[in-house]
Amino acid sequence: MRFGNRNRIVASAACALMAAAGHALAGGSGENIIIIADPLNAESMYVANYYRAARNVPAENVLYFSPGADDYQAFVAWNLKALETLIAERGIQNQADYIVLMPGSPFYIDAPGLVSDGCSPVRRFSISGAYTTAFITDDVLGGVNSNFNNRYSRNTFTMVRFDSETSYLSGSPSSDPNAKRYYIGAMLGYTGERGNTLQEILDNIDRSVAADFTRPTGTFYFCETSDQTRSGPRHNTFDNVISQIELQGGAGSHEFRQMPRNQDDVLCVLTGAAVLDIPGANMTFLPGSYADHLTSYGAMFDNQNQTKISDWIREGATASVGTVEEPCNYPGKFTHARSMVYYHQGASMGESIFRALNFTPFQGLLYGDPMCRLFDYPVTVTVQSPPTEPASGVVEITPNGQTSKPGNFVFDYEVVVDNRLMDADFSLPLEVNTTELEDGWHDLRVFGYDTSTVRTLGVWQGELIVNNLGRSAELESVSGTSGDLSTTFVFDASSLAGGTGTPVEIRLVQHDRVLAAASGCEATLEVAGVQLGAGVSDIHAEALFADGMRVRSAPIEVSIDYTEGTPNGNVPTVFQSTAWVGDATEAFVTLPYLFDDAADALTFEIIDAPAQAAIVAGPAGPYRLLRPDAEASGFDVMTYRVTASSGQSSVGRVVLVYDRHPLDINADGSFDIEDLYAIHATPGDANLDGVIDAADVRYLETTLRCGEARDVSSR
Repeated sequence: MRFGNRNRIVASAACALMAAAGHALAGGSGENIIIIADPLNAESMYVANYYRAARNVPAENVLYFSPGADDYQAFVAWNLKALETLIAERGIQNQADYIVLMPGSPFYIDAPGLVSDGCSPVRRFSISGAYTTAFITDDVLGGVNSNFNNRYSRNTFTMVRFDSETSYLSGSPSSDPNAKRYYIGAMLGYTGERGNTLQEILDNIDRSVAADFTRPTGTFYFCETSDQTRSGPRHNTFDNVISQIELQGGAGSHEFRQMPRNQDDVLCVLTGAAVLDIPGANMTFLPGSYADHLTSYGAMFDNQNQTKISDWIREGATASVGTVEEPCNYPGKFTHARSMVYYHQGASMGESIFRALNFTPFQGLLYGDPMCRLFDYPVTVTVQSPPTEPASGVVEITPNGQTSKPGNFVFDYEVVVDNRLMDADFSLPLEVNTTELEDGWHDLRVFGYDTSTVRTLGVWQGELIVNNLGRSAELESVSGTSGDLSTTFVFDASSLAGGTGTPVEIRLVQHDRVLAAASGCEATLEVAGVQLGAGVSDIHAEALFADGMRVRSAPIEVSIDYTEGTPNGNVPTVFQSTAWVGDATEAFVTLPYLFDDAADALTFEIIDAPAQAAIVAGPAGPYRLLRPDAEASGFDVMTYRVTASSGQSSVGRVVLVYDRHPLDINADGSFDIEDLYAIHATPGDANLDGVIDAADVRYLETTLRCGEARDVSSR
């Protein structure tokens, strides 16, 4: 196969393992972040790409679906099922701690009648609170009181590192039946009325990342105001908290006014007032700072009354918390001042706030970057003699970690591939059994944890090429790697079997999402900039083999400006693709398409539902959540169509495979083109595009090179 001299990236020894320098990532690290981006919202996609790059979030941790719902019941039935399904499909349960929502998301979810309160009715949950409660939905749907305890919280000054896989009771890990698990939910920003501008959100991300581990000299300001309703719940906590911060070597100030004035060292402002002239205080927030004003409508962006938490971000704070409706002013509903003690101990912003919140945050919106770790010490990890050739069998990894944190050292290590845990131990070396991996390119990372209570994580990152079966994939950029939202990017993608296995499908993927697909082992595939989102994305070729193995190429980085450009005016294009469902309770299936107009509203219609799976009611974007029948087996087909203002696409097909064995429909001992005919092709329609034409002849020529063609003259 000859492509000429273009931007070629091949999954081979030439790109075997490019080791990144050891570094520490803040707030538990980017590996612990789950990003949810709405693929039909340009702002959401842009900020998701920007934040992923800034925090070095693995591709597997970026999920693409609409994060909101009509009400909490629908949210539990669809959104949380989609979240759970995707995390399980990608095998990243060990890493998923923070759920971070992008602008373009709603800031609340309707939830009337679920949480009782004799003082003020609870009718809304914040979007961050809804994701925080992912593991306690049975409690919530069964009915709870607004003072339902946050089991991660504890009224002490001792910090415990957060882990979503751990159940907590009274602030400590516990196996007690009353212990609960959580995520830390957060919203990076809101760009609707009274929110922040897109640039303000991007600037805040930059400030937050740059602030990690800087441990600046500054002051935590705790402000006691005359507004007893809003300020009173925290008054009696300030002096004790300041004493604790001072014992740790920091500085705090108990102010008897709404805000500090003319100060250039602000690390925190905790105050209580309905309306604040924040710019008029002439204070300078240091990067990584926190501020809130404990008011009823702080995060109620659809109400013009009172100062909004977005005003703190605009003035330079990294994060804030406010409520999405009028709450009763129980102290347990609001961020306790001791949160800043945890923050000063080195915990992340999100850990600190959640640890200091006595009640479950139904109404409270955590707003800004939860990952900033301002006062911690970085951990550096290196790897001795990392693999530099395509690997097979067992690979040994010998890391070494260092920290300057007084009285601590790096004690235990983990190795992850594509953010899936492969080995963890105190003793070295660690091992990666590559026979448990698919051939091709993989993201390799090694973690080292320090011995402190916040368990700071350092990360070494490299690339691992696996070659146990002689399979590989290639990706070449035909059209270049930069453009705008309306640019169509063209790639040549191919796969090589190396004498074993049969490649039956080739596709483009972005962060584990299928963008375009074609049957066979090679194809020219296209994707529009708006589908990738502005910013930087990594694109892979992915070859699907008959035995279910997916083999990826090394990534090509694509950079897209946040400008619309000039669309081509074409109708949407759809594809024929395959989705392995396995024996999962639910399956998340992408509907690949091509369309380049960022301003157009698309609709995605299911023409033929699968025969052996129900479509779970939910958002109708370029994806569906399926619930396979208990006895589902073999294969199934779901067809769809995409409509834009320019017209309607043809019919696309997704073949659903209910196990990971060869889909040998005609029982001839292999999964090949004749099986694809048996699934959904008209005789003679070799490329399965719904028509018989010259393209079928070209397809047969291609499949001959794939070793996949059969004598179909009689069909």
